[in-house]
Amino acid sequence: MKKITVVGGGNAGCFTALYCGFYGRKNKDIEVELIYNPDIPPERVGQATTLDPPKFLWAATGFNWYENKIHATFKSGISYEGWGQKNDKFFHPFPGDHMAMHYCPWEMQESILNCGHFKVTESNVLDVDKVDGDYVFDCQGKPRDYSEYDELINPTNACLLGKPNWDLSDQHWSRAITTPDGWTFVIPTDKSSPSNDYCVGYCYNSDITTKEEASKNFLDMFDVEIQKNLNYRNYVAKDPVIDDRIFLNGNRLFFLEPLESSSTQTYIEIARAFFDYYVPGKVDLNQIRKNTKEYMIECQNFLLWHYQAGSKYDTPFWKYAKSLTFDYDEKFKKYYEWTSKNNIYDTLPSDYGGIGGNKLYGQWPAYSFRNWYEGINTNLNI
Repeated sequence: MKKITVVGGGNAGCFTALYCGFYGRKNKDIEVELIYNPDIPPERVGQATTLDPPKFLWAATGFNWYENKIHATFKSGISYEGWGQKNDKFFHPFPGDHMAMHYCPWEMQESILNCGHFKVTESNVLDVDKVDGDYVFDCQGKPRDYSEYDELINPTNACLLGKPNWDLSDQHWSRAITTPDGWTFVIPTDKSSPSNDYCVGYCYNSDITTKEEASKNFLDMFDVEIQKNLNYRNYVAKDPVIDDRIFLNGNRLFFLEPLESSSTQTYIEIARAFFDYYVPGKVDLNQIRKNTKEYMIECQNFLLWHYQAGSKYDTPFWKYAKSLTFDYDEKFKKYYEWTSKNNIYDTLPSDYGGIGGNKLYGQWPAYSFRNWYEGINTNLNI
């Protein structure tokens, strides 16, 4: 019998336990338990996903858009507004037969905790080293000490959260809107959702723009009621595995700003790497470590590429954002070179990810590279 214990009931903990519990449900030698403190609420900010999470939730919990007890909303793609110099606006569509989602972490937590695929224990874990389990996932949120973490390169480190004073019910996509100080996300959560008060976020750099300046610009550009200001660091653990037994996931493993909505997918990818490859003995811990670090660097690089084209604003923030460079690794070069020469509607070969298919560069197929290339016309010297 192998026991997998997940500590933490936020987005990462819930999706990790759900993945292990669902795909291990027919294996009598696998036991999965999630331990969480009910006095610690999950993140309230509205979340957006890529294509995998809704498919996974359909399989594991029976989620569907008719019953929709978690009040999720459609995400048919991403609208980029003011990015680059070529188009005032361009859209990244998802394939017509696929749909991502926006959701509230509070409602998602309740749904997953009651799915029945794993044992749920309410407890306040003070020392994860003492938790019972052959394998333990530490999903307890941001670290208290960053000495064992590396910085991920990104131009933003703060976010003002606002409640929109306009109707989002007809918006079936995420919006990413450039501002003089950074960019703003608009996540159309359901009006009845607790996340509705936190579904517009003004991301900026607090070393360049003061909170007061950002607040003024936020209110001047958007009809919102400002609810909260968050400061954050972009980081990844130096070692995603502790003492060959404890696996980090969620904010205990990394944080990367919300452009491209990569968090929920990453939680699933980390659980998948562990459960599908490490537990069956297909890879060893060193391979898990290597793959995790490479994956996070690819996520970092894809976001940095967004900023390198600049925006319609010529401001201190955007000058700084454009100055952030990264090493063009061989996989990035391969995708970029293909997409700079081929039409976006061509059928992509499988080794380039297919149309919305396998994610070979972080979470993105070459299709996403081509969409961004056409949208902003970034000519890179690689």
